[in-house]
Amino acid sequence: MQVRSADDIRDLLRTERRRRGLTQSQLADLTGTSQKWISDFERGRVDPPLSIVLKVLVLLGVGIDLAPPVLSPPDEPDQGEDF
Repeated sequence: MQVRSADDIRDLLRTERRRRGLTQSQLADLTGTSQKWISDFERGRVDPPLSIVLKVLVLLGVGIDLAPPVLSPPDEPDQGEDF
């Protein structure tokens, strides 16, 4: 999955939490946060520190693989043109 916004991460977190059969309260207990925080995050009401987001995602077993974009080489001029 390509993540392009905080909403993408919110959706992923919610989906994975539900897929594992966890309530917001159970996830909160496992991550040392509160049920209200999990709810607020999933609904876009808070933008938490990256460290907390990573902790929750790792606990849910979501791997994070960052890679730079693949850049295409610049166009090369035709061999027959004189410059």
